Amino acid sequence: MNRTNICKNIVQSIKDYITDQVKLEPHRVEKHFVRRRKLSLLQVIIYLFFSSKASMFQNLSQIREELGTLSFPDVSKQALSKARQFINPSLFKELYYLSVDLFYSQISSRKLWQGYHLFAVDGSRIELPNSKSTFDFFGEMSSYPDPNRRYTMGLASIIYDVLDDYILHASIHKFLSSERAAALEHLEVLEDMGLYNNSIIIFDRGYYSEDMFRYCVEHGHLCVMRLKEGINLSKKCNGDMISILQGTSKEGTSDVPIRVLEIPLDDGTKEYLATNLFDPAVTKDMFRELYFYRWPVELKYKELKSRFAMEEFSGATAVSIQQEFYINMLLSNLASLIKNEADEEIQISAKSTNKFRYQANRAFIIGRIKSIVPKILCGLFELSIIEQLYTDAVRCRSQLLPGRSFPRKKLKSKGRSHFRNKKASFKIEPAFINRLI
Repeated sequence: MNRTNICKNIVQSIKDYITDQVKLEPHRVEKHFVRRRKLSLLQVIIYLFFSSKASMFQNLSQIREELGTLSFPDVSKQALSKARQFINPSLFKELYYLSVDLFYSQISSRKLWQGYHLFAVDGSRIELPNSKSTFDFFGEMSSYPDPNRRYTMGLASIIYDVLDDYILHASIHKFLSSERAAALEHLEVLEDMGLYNNSIIIFDRGYYSEDMFRYCVEHGHLCVMRLKEGINLSKKCNGDMISILQGTSKEGTSDVPIRVLEIPLDDGTKEYLATNLFDPAVTKDMFRELYFYRWPVELKYKELKSRFAMEEFSGATAVSIQQEFYINMLLSNLASLIKNEADEEIQISAKSTNKFRYQANRAFIIGRIKSIVPKILCGLFELSIIEQLYTDAVRCRSQLLPGRSFPRKKLKSKGRSHFRNKKASFKIEPAFINRLI
């Protein structure tokens, strides 16, 4: 099945799910949305899919103008903010996981590197609104040199299907949570879905530990982990060597072989990789290429933070943040389906005499996905609009720029950059906190 049809099936499945009261029942707070109210559960759900990062007043005005079939009532922003707190974020997590299950069960062929599927694990800090709810859920942090400044942040973690441009699993945690613990959760999902066979998982610096490496070996995960320069494995490596991680009878662990490679970079520096991939056909140069396949996960975070404005939360509670987080993951995957199929068509139709190479315009696709999905969910558009989006994406293309190489600048900390998040990023008095709830 092609990706456009998978996208249609996912959106239809979401529509079926949110219109099924039996399926929605576990996701609403008890005793809410049971009597006839101005705002129904379905209306609030579609509003959350529809809402942009504009002001709530503008969103309320637009939804009445653009989603006439929804019969959205004239309510205050306070009423809407309160109503969304009665929808468990588990609903949007479930819809996101539904999209993942449908993709991997319906895709006819997946892309390979040297016969392997590639996954990358990475985490990123997320700016969060400052409020009592976020402080309680995600924890408080203080700002140096002024310890009276209080703010909060989160840790987003994903495992990303690099070649197929799909976020397989995502989670959001306290900023001080362990990235390795989040990575283990990703690996468990990979195991449950049966997708770890014939796959390589790429980890950045900070993920390597003996326990992490042992877990990969014991659970059948092929992995490549970048090492920090200062650890013993890096210091001892000179080219390509096999070392042994010694087991202990006390911990009940056995010896584990580990392959360590020294990879020279173009700028004259070196990086060190640890792997349990001992295939002699995979050379040092191929490992260098393999590790740089991790870069798309960095671009995915850039997309989420810029195109989806993931850090511009419309709500200031832990519930709101989790709702919007999983909606963004879902919409990102839908946009990826359209872009990847459009890219394939662009490459097929490209002439050999063309001076430049082109790709579908991701910004255009994301903008249209964010617009049409809520309109399909409320019955304003038919699923055929997704086929039209694919056709338009093939025509709306942008030039692929040649790769550039330059030293990474050491940027100074620019502080909190989102307006809502700056609120209360100072010494907070109890009376003021209460007004932010």
